[in-house]
Amino acid sequence: MATATPATSERTSPAFTPSAGHTWRTGLTSIGIALAANLTVLAVALLAGDEMVAAQTSIGVFFVAANTVVPLLVATLVLLPLRRWGARAWRVLATTGLAIGLVSSPAPFTVSAENSTRAALAAMHVITGVVWFLIVRRVAARAGA
Repeated sequence: MATATPATSERTSPAFTPSAGHTWRTGLTSIGIALAANLTVLAVALLAGDEMVAAQTSIGVFFVAANTVVPLLVATLVLLPLRRWGARAWRVLATTGLAIGLVSSPAPFTVSAENSTRAALAAMHVITGVVWFLIVRRVAARAGA
């Protein structure tokens, strides 16, 4: 008995449609890696004798955690509705996150702080953008997009 095949082989939905759980895993993975890397930068700076004070604000674990987790959590929330547009939308958001990290990296050099503090903070901006980019792009690429 022959089975009928569709007349066209067009897909009506993108091939890449991860579940909400998969999307959250992607975002939380990027948060975990970026947070660990940024806390390592903080630890190295403190061990090197840096006071980690910028514009009369002490830069500590809570400051670094909040300024790493919140932006990546917002990015993950943006990633959720982009699931329906496929891997290309994820690649665009990954690149946007990288651009934000790189473009914002000179910002610490505009505040009153030691140069070593400025460099550590700038590195954290770059790290956060790069981690987001690599994790989200990797997930999108694994989908074969």
